[in-house]
Formats: sequence, structure tokens, C-alpha cells
Amino acid sequence: MKITIFGSASGIPEKGKAHSCVGVEVGEKMFLLEIGEGASSSIAGDDLDIEKIEKVFISHTHADHFIGLPRFLQYLKWRGRKKDIEIYLPEKHIDAVEKFLPFLYIFRERFEFEYKFLPLPKDELILTENLKIKLFPTSHLKKYRKYSDIYGVETTSYGYLVEEVLNDGIGVKRFLFSSDIDSVGELKNFIEGVDLLLIECAHIGIEDIIEFVSEYNVPKVILTHISPDRDVNFMLEYARAKFDLNIEVAFDGMKIEI
Repeated sequence: MKITIFGSASGIPEKGKAHSCVGVEVGEKMFLLEIGEGASSSIAGDDLDIEKIEKVFISHTHADHFIGLPRFLQYLKWRGRKKDIEIYLPEKHIDAVEKFLPFLYIFRERFEFEYKFLPLPKDELILTENLKIKLFPTSHLKKYRKYSDIYGVETTSYGYLVEEVLNDGIGVKRFLFSSDIDSVGELKNFIEGVDLLLIECAHIGIEDIIEFVSEYNVPKVILTHISPDRDVNFMLEYARAKFDLNIEVAFDGMKIEI
């Protein structure tokens, strides 16, 4: 399993950084987790064969996780894509997105491929013969619950657990991407046996992350979604010195193989 971080910025714009977007690649197929602003530029800069991208998952429609979608669709059209693509997002928001795109002059009739909007899966979804994804709910959007009935918005966000069964049929590689969370405790039922943890730092304390992760044998931890006013270097050194953690900071274009 190969992981490419196409966007590592927090919700605050930063020069030279795209917002949340992570590619998960197995064999000749890639799946995108989130599609924030600037993601298409990062994908273009990676010289990626766009036909490899099979599906896109959007955990919630905060702009830094979702607003890159229109440009991404236009980019695929410009590159001459012919193969259909599936886009998973909160079910309550599908109709609004369908109605929004034509106002950006994105008309289905002008595309040579179908883009299909589907609700986020409630159970495990098989991506390939040996790869599956599970979305787990988080409380990141809980502060919007009072607006749910007024605007009809979803108030549950999601994190991602991706599992690859190896060729021997026994071994498993696990990749956990928190997306946006309310507390590190929301990961406790999914972190066991994880080979790579990609965890956001915009909404939770780095001290909490280090204390939490130190209780588990996670081979590699990558911090992403870090606010630009936050200096994490001291905490990284602390984590390495006290807990011997293999911990790094994400950057756009970063590639990891597990």
C-alpha cells in the first residue's frame, strides 16, 4: 500500500500547501480520501495517471476537505478521462452538490465519463480484491447540531481505516487516517495493529496525541493539518526522546509505503 499526501494544510490557507487530500494506492488503482482546495494542482504536479483514480471519499463538507471537488472534476475532463468515477460523501449533502455544480458550469452532458455521487458507506467497503475501507464516525461536527434541522446538514464526520490483505492471505497492512476529530479517544477502537497513523493536529493537542500513541505500538506516526501558527518541533523531539516514537510532519507530495 502506497500513501501520497497531496494536501497537508489545516483549514487556514498557507502558501505552497493544498488542503486535505490523501491518495491510497494499491497496484494500478488509487483512492482519494478528501479533496480539499488545491488538491488538483498537487495531483497534476505528481504526474499521476488520472485513470488510476477509482473513487473519492469526502468525510464531511467543510471547505478544506471538499471544495476542491469542482476543480478536480474539471481537471479530469481536461485530461480526457473516459472512465467513470465514484464520489462518496454525506448522504444529506448529495442533492445540494448535484444542484451546485451546474452553477460552476459543470454540466454532465459535457463530460465523457460519469461522476456518480454515492452516500458514504455505513459498513466496510471492498475497494479491490485485497483492499477494504471502513469509515468510523467522529464528533468533529457536534457544534453544528443546533443547525441540523434548520439547514438539513449532516453533523457526523468520519475517519478512515484502510486494510490491505497481503499476498499470503494472512498478513494485513493497516492505515488509519483520522481526518478531523474531536478527541484522540475516538481512535481507540481502531488503532490496534495499525502500521501507519496519519493524524490531524488542528483540533486536538499534540501532547494528547503523543500520550495516546505512546500506549500503542504504531510503527509510524505522521502529523498533518497543523495550524501555521503552531510550532511542533519541540514536541516532536520530546516524543522521539521519551517514547522513541517514529513521528514526522506531513508535507505535500510526501509518499509512504507500508
